[in-house]
Amino acid sequence: MNKTIIAALVGASVLAGGCGTVLREVERLAVRSSPGPSIGTATASTAPQGTPGATTAPQGTPGAGDLKQAARAALGAVPGSTLVSIETEENGRLWEVQVVGQDGTEHQLDVESGKVVGGPTTEEEDAADKAKHRARVSAAKLDYAQAADKIAAAVPEGRITELNLDTEQGKTVWEADVLTPGGTKHEVAIDAATGTVTRNNSATT
Repeated sequence: MNKTIIAALVGASVLAGGCGTVLREVERLAVRSSPGPSIGTATASTAPQGTPGATTAPQGTPGAGDLKQAARAALGAVPGSTLVSIETEENGRLWEVQVVGQDGTEHQLDVESGKVVGGPTTEEEDAADKAKHRARVSAAKLDYAQAADKIAAAVPEGRITELNLDTEQGKTVWEADVLTPGGTKHEVAIDAATGTVTRNNSATT
């Protein structure tokens, strides 16, 4: 339709004012009839958020990597301490960590995404409890990281959700809960002095 109008005006302009008038009129109409951006059209600067291709980072899942990251954060918050317990909370989003100071005092911390978000808080314990903590720490020749590696080797497809330094049948052991993708839960125990697997029980959850 715009072409028809332009042609008609060109004819009229020829009769009224000659070629110069024709050219000016054609240019004016060409500018007016050229398409422009319509209202609501997304441009590079107004593209809506959440377009395909944008990915949202998932929540960290439990595993040796996340466990070690959380452990390092907790140990850094209590210098000179030793990790004795770490477990996941809130569907793996949070790690609850317990560390023992050189005097046997136990401290609890919450770690999320490698950062301490709660604590450290000091557990109220008597001298006997502190002595027990020191004895376990002294008996353990494997630290939490070495124990986690041993457990990961025992259940390669699993992810560690809990790791504790404890006593079992008179021996100091690292006990762990490990969950596999198929829903099987393994309870694994590692001799904290030798690194030998002393128990690996499994049950479907």
